[in-house]
Amino acid sequence: MGKKNTRIVAFELVDRAIRLQLSDDAELPEIEDCLKRALSLDPNSIEVLQEAAHFYDAVLPNARKARKFATFCRDKAAKVIAEMDSIIKEKSKLA
Repeated sequence: MGKKNTRIVAFELVDRAIRLQLSDDAELPEIEDCLKRALSLDPNSIEVLQEAAHFYDAVLPNARKARKFATFCRDKAAKVIAEMDSIIKEKSKLA
């Protein structure tokens, strides 16, 4: 069996971070470590950026980091929306 895709590992780390946040014995450093590792593996993932922004906004308040990751996430999302608009427009011509 081959090496796991880094994007999959990043999603698994985000999943772990979310599960830890929901547990009764959550350790903030462990949660933050999971998110940092996910960001290092997939720094352009909207999902990873969104979770990091949420974590630094609501769980471990750090306005600078929350704003940084929210801005990165919004910028990536805007690019995805533009791509989807292009696909919709292009496919609408064919219909």
